[in-house]
Amino acid sequence: MNFRKFIRTWFYKKELKDALYSVDLKVSGTVDELIDRLRFEAKWSLHDFLDFMNNEDLKEVCRYHDLIVGGRKEDRMKRIYEFVTADWKKHDWEREEMIQESGEVTEPYWARCYEVFIAYRRDTGLDFAKHLKSGLERENISVFLDIIDIPKEFKGKQTWMETRNKSIKKSKKFLLIMTNGIETSRELKKEIQIARDNNKTFLVYRYHTLSPQITIVLERERMNLNDFQQISFDGKEDLLRKVLSAF
Repeated sequence: MNFRKFIRTWFYKKELKDALYSVDLKVSGTVDELIDRLRFEAKWSLHDFLDFMNNEDLKEVCRYHDLIVGGRKEDRMKRIYEFVTADWKKHDWEREEMIQESGEVTEPYWARCYEVFIAYRRDTGLDFAKHLKSGLERENISVFLDIIDIPKEFKGKQTWMETRNKSIKKSKKFLLIMTNGIETSRELKKEIQIARDNNKTFLVYRYHTLSPQITIVLERERMNLNDFQQISFDGKEDLLRKVLSAF
C-alpha cells in the first residue's frame, strides 16, 4: 500500500494539525503538505504515525484490512505496519511517486516547484542562507535550502544529489549568496552549472567586503559574476530586507 494513501485515508486534517502542534511545527497548508512536514521536518516514520493514533482507530484499521484486532496496541501497530510496508521491499518509499486517489501521478516532495533555490558556500554562507529561508517563508515565498529540505538520511548518497539537482530545475529563481571562497566550492559550481543549463533567473547578493570581480570556472564555461547585477548586503537582516524587496 502507498504510504501517502494510507495516511490520507486514516488521518483527518485536524489530526495531522494536532500531530504537527505536538512537535512545534506550523499547522497551515494542504493535507499533503502537512503529511510531508511530519515526514521530512519532524522525521516521522510510519511507526510514529501509528503510535499517534488512538487504540480505537487502530482497531478500526485492523478490521477494515481484515487484520487480527486482538492484543495490545503494540501488536495492532505491528500488524498494520507489516501490512502497509508489504511491498516496500521493492521500492524506496522515500522516492516512490505519490498516487492520488484519482490515480493521477504527482511529483514527489523533492521535485516540487519552489520560488527560490538558495545557493551558498556552507562554511561562510550558511547563517545567511538559513536566516533568509526563514524570513522568506514567513512571507509565503517557497524556498529550497539543501541542509533543511533534503532528509538527513540522504546525506552521502546519490539520492542527495538527485534531490538537489531536481530542485534547482524546479525552482523559478536561483539565488546566489556571494561570500568568501564561493569560487572554490565544487558543489556550488555544480549547482551554478545546472542553473545555467536550465536558463534560470539569477539573483546575486554579495557580502559587502567582497570584490564584485569574481570568476567561477564551471564545467563548460568561465563565469564572471561581475556580468550579473549584484546587490551588496552587510548582514543577515540587510540581506533579507533586500531580497524581499525583489519580490
